[in-house]
Amino acid sequence: MKIKWLLIPMVCMLMVIIWGCSSESSNLNPAATSSMQQDNNSSTDNESAANAVNNDFPQELIIVDQEIAASVDPVAPLTSSYLVALAAGEPLFKVDANGIVQPLLAEGAEAIDSTTWEISLKENAQFWSGKAVDAEAVIASLERSRDLDKQVIPYIQDLTFTPVDTYTIHVKTAREHMDVPLNLSYYQTLIHNAEASFDSVETMDLTGMYKVVAFEPQKRMELEINDNYWGRKPTIPRIVQEQISDEQTRMLSVLSGNSHIAHKMPVSGISQLQGSDEVRISAVPAANTQTIYLNLSQSKFQDVRVRQALSWGIDRDELIVQAAEGQSIPLTTWMSSNPAFSEARNAVYTQYDAERAGQLLDEAGWLLSDSGVRMKDGEPLTINLMTWGGDSALGETLQFQWTKLGIQANVQHGDYNLIEVARENGEWDAFIEAWSTFGDPLTLMKGQFSPSGSGNYGGFDDELTNDLLEQLALANDEATRRELALEINAHVAEQAPVVSLFPRPQITAVSQKLEGFVDHFRQFENLVNENLTFVSP
Repeated sequence: MKIKWLLIPMVCMLMVIIWGCSSESSNLNPAATSSMQQDNNSSTDNESAANAVNNDFPQELIIVDQEIAASVDPVAPLTSSYLVALAAGEPLFKVDANGIVQPLLAEGAEAIDSTTWEISLKENAQFWSGKAVDAEAVIASLERSRDLDKQVIPYIQDLTFTPVDTYTIHVKTAREHMDVPLNLSYYQTLIHNAEASFDSVETMDLTGMYKVVAFEPQKRMELEINDNYWGRKPTIPRIVQEQISDEQTRMLSVLSGNSHIAHKMPVSGISQLQGSDEVRISAVPAANTQTIYLNLSQSKFQDVRVRQALSWGIDRDELIVQAAEGQSIPLTTWMSSNPAFSEARNAVYTQYDAERAGQLLDEAGWLLSDSGVRMKDGEPLTINLMTWGGDSALGETLQFQWTKLGIQANVQHGDYNLIEVARENGEWDAFIEAWSTFGDPLTLMKGQFSPSGSGNYGGFDDELTNDLLEQLALANDEATRRELALEINAHVAEQAPVVSLFPRPQITAVSQKLEGFVDHFRQFENLVNENLTFVSP
């Protein structure tokens, strides 16, 4: 009781401190495109203006985040993600909450042949300065990004842009059947005025509905409605984004009402947030997969039965409770955290089956000894699992579950560079990472499962997988490509060079006074939209 009373003044002091600081073709959807055009053509300016002058409602939307931009130049590392998240900048296309690519600055896109796309631009779109977003301006933006932003390279390195007329661009691809709208929906492809100077808020020039008016690197960004916006204007007049690195301070900020959106909240704080009447939780699983990578150069992992046993012997429901506070969903195949492949979540390893895991280990020669440890040729079956970041509890739960199978499981939790060093010297058994699974399936799966893939840490080299990847590269229709992607996804899960667990949870706290917030699997670039409005003073 005494401790509780001592905490009260500490919390009050933190509240005072916070108060002082505050002051997103082949999968292009034509129907949705038409709807979007109608929405953009419908005028809601009067409604927005009316709400903007209603002083009974907050005039500022305050967003707190673990980290904010260090620059206002879209080609600087991560800056474009912050600008897109705050609706200050826009790419040609955007991915909706259902994983469908929608046109944004583009009017639409059409594949002319297997290596050529035609993109038509909205003729009313313009930059903050009033300059038209025409073909020349769009190409200049993308080429500036190609020259200065390494992060954009994977998405445009195989694309050649050519203006056809004022508002039409042809895109030539280096290989057949590339999904160009999907590639041009990533935040790094944000369209900016390449002729502008991006060293200050006075000269930067983007296209979004909000315009940056003040900026302190990694401290604070202020935005106001862009009066020249080409589309539907928002309701809330101003946005303030503040960097609050400490997660407990961010939580106190949103719980106290001093901010309206708190991003990147810890799973450990979910119960506290759920107990508040002030906020609701947005916890849509991200499109990535918590994955155990296995070192296939280790002889114990060269037997597919051992790898399969590790996957059958994992209770993913328990993992989610113990390591993600229940804020995720179980999945057993790598691509199935991508909303477009959600039907494959349990296509392999349909349930937790410790008995089948034991049988597979028996068949592989790893037999239970009197001590409860599985032995073969006088050696125990051991797994040294490396974890980092927020995966400590996940590693410990896996250790507990594998130990029940008779495996000597050890967990080493530390900095990510320890995993990098271990990968370089080859002295590792297993570690956990979570790569994004949303994008072009061929590019993603080649990166993970082809012998030369940058994410193929364990050295997986499977003849059927390699053949299926080649078939996918040559497939000339969407139905065939999708069928092959699902086949590769399931075959790799059966071979188990990696073990898939669940999507990493992303927690955002949103004020109950704010309506229009959209739960999105790419929440980090979808914090602000034109429908946000305050519903009570």
